[in-house]
Amino acid sequence: MNLAQDTLTIYNARYDQETDRNVYVPTVIRGISWYTTIKTNVTDRGLQSANAFIIRIPTNADFGGKEYCTPSAWIELEDPSGYFTIQQGDHIVRGAASGEEKTMKELHGEHIGEACTVSGVTDNRRAPNAPHWKVVGA
Repeated sequence: MNLAQDTLTIYNARYDQETDRNVYVPTVIRGISWYTTIKTNVTDRGLQSANAFIIRIPTNADFGGKEYCTPSAWIELEDPSGYFTIQQGDHIVRGAASGEEKTMKELHGEHIGEACTVSGVTDNRRAPNAPHWKVVGA
């Protein structure tokens, strides 16, 4: 895929029964395409705007030795260390973020304009010329 020269870190949520909260498993992916635009809307409260992100992750990107699994398989994994998934509600940061555990509020605060929450994923792995996942976030 042309222009797939960026890097991202995706944080996949996993429920931890012992702590009764989500923990986030980071995966650094190199060789992706990152595009940001500003969406605006006129409401009765005035003009509102927000960043909108379109990220394309080619199937031949560098996943750091991890393997993709579907969101349903992700839930069933006992040890997710060798896997990643892409699903609504995951968090993505542009660049190779540290693997230390942080709250999502901290991540979005540290990476202003370069962090998003996944709002949709399109699986285009069957595309003949450029198989990839298209991720939309806000």
